[in-house]
Amino acid sequence: MKKPLIAVIILGIFGAGFVLIKSAIDAPAKKAALNLAAINGLEVGKTTEVELLTRKEFQTVERSCLKSMCSYHTETDNTLLNTLHLAPRTQMSTWVRVQDGLVTHVTVYITTAGLQAISMKQVSQLPPDCRSNPCAERMTIPRKNLLGASIVFSSESDIRNHIPDAVNSACLSRVHGCNTYAELMPISKDLDLKPAGR
Repeated sequence: MKKPLIAVIILGIFGAGFVLIKSAIDAPAKKAALNLAAINGLEVGKTTEVELLTRKEFQTVERSCLKSMCSYHTETDNTLLNTLHLAPRTQMSTWVRVQDGLVTHVTVYITTAGLQAISMKQVSQLPPDCRSNPCAERMTIPRKNLLGASIVFSSESDIRNHIPDAVNSACLSRVHGCNTYAELMPISKDLDLKPAGR
């Protein structure tokens, strides 16, 4: 009788350990999905800070202010998978900037080893060289070194209501991670974004 009982206990311990590890691996994707849902539907130039704060997520989000400008920032990464060498380090951040009581910028920023950074941002006015909404914008420094790519759109684009679909939060809990812009940010598929040197 003792041997079956010991086997059951050992299996129970392994099972509990597996559940805990799986939960820890899944946690970053779940957190990122909540962060994306929190900024979904915000409208630059129209959503007020008062309206922003009616969303429970923004009542606890990190907030920093300088005079009349405030920023709300969230961040999550795949620390466990990266520590176990099962995926490249991937980090996803969101920023909402408020100026004089109105939302002025909404940004999602993703970095992952092996790719230049990619961001998606809603702005009040598209850059002059944007011929579509959204449009792709390459982020460079004066010597033309590529720092990354950005997808820019105005509040007139319906993308602002589909942020969780435009960004793949599951990448943060995927073994081997996501290795292309199209995987990280499905919205980029039609915008010809390629990593530097490809």
